[in-house]
Amino acid sequence: MSKSKLNAQPVAVIKFLARVTFVLTAINISIQFAIYSFGLEPEWFLLFNMDKEVNIPTLFSVLLLVISASLISLIHKKLNKKNNKVKKKWAMLRWVFIFLAFDEGLQIHEALIIPSIKPMLPAILTIVWVIPYGILAIIALIYFIPLITSLPAELKQKTLLSGAIYLSGALGFEIIGSFLVRTGEIRLHGISYGLISTVEETLEMAGLIVFIHTLLRYVFDYQRQKLKVNLRLTGNQRLTK
Repeated sequence: MSKSKLNAQPVAVIKFLARVTFVLTAINISIQFAIYSFGLEPEWFLLFNMDKEVNIPTLFSVLLLVISASLISLIHKKLNKKNNKVKKKWAMLRWVFIFLAFDEGLQIHEALIIPSIKPMLPAILTIVWVIPYGILAIIALIYFIPLITSLPAELKQKTLLSGAIYLSGALGFEIIGSFLVRTGEIRLHGISYGLISTVEETLEMAGLIVFIHTLLRYVFDYQRQKLKVNLRLTGNQRLTK
């Protein structure tokens, strides 16, 4: 029996995830123009339309969140028990990403959109869920400051950058799109709103990929962990270099 070990490298992983994001974004942009410029609406468009839910882009976003949670778990297990306060915050961060994965897949936040409340809110807050989630984001930032400040300078900056990118999509462009629809500047089912949704989802994916790269750097370069996949070949098969 022969064995071959494939070492996971941060750059290779990130390049792969970035390529998938690029392909999904390109397909989605093409779909938006096909629907709103040429009136094409075949069933398979729903599989790649970022303006819809429970499809391939949604599954990919869930995958990114699960990868983040898994890497956080690896970091948490390796941490020194002496800094128990920071270790607990890593444990909490893991649960945050597990919740976000469920929320992305099951669209839990959509349950907070109560039609009867919309007329009482300003146009910028038409999407009701951005209010509680925005408040939670601020609370989370304050709560995780000790964790962020404990990181090496380079990773600290990338962590903040990834959060800014992710929130600019998840909250920022969500608010912009709903505001423009509410004020009549664009139509809900139109090319402009479709492209805004594309930017929104792409920024979320990009933010998560930057964060995954940060976590991988921490695992490989600072904790010196090795992530390996073993391939076993039986019989007379031999591996050649």
